[in-house]
Amino acid sequence: MTVLRLKPSLDLTAMDELLRGLKKARNTAVVLEAGDVSRVSTIALQTLLSAWMTWKSDGHDFHVASASPTLLEAANLLGFPPDFLQGEGHPQ
Repeated sequence: MTVLRLKPSLDLTAMDELLRGLKKARNTAVVLEAGDVSRVSTIALQTLLSAWMTWKSDGHDFHVASASPTLLEAANLLGFPPDFLQGEGHPQ
């Protein structure tokens, strides 16, 4: 399992590091530690959703753990699937 900690400002400047980490973690279970996220861009959320869907399609676990209120609100505003942020620390 690979654990990746998301930066407080999840914007375009943080995307390179996130994408490198996701590429290295391909074909393994992934947990994203998201408790520190205080700013999030739409492109970053779209990237996370794409990764979640890819891992799910490949049959691997992909969880966003301890999502910050900012991340939760942004995902809800964009109409993300309810189970996108359900994982460790989130009720079903």
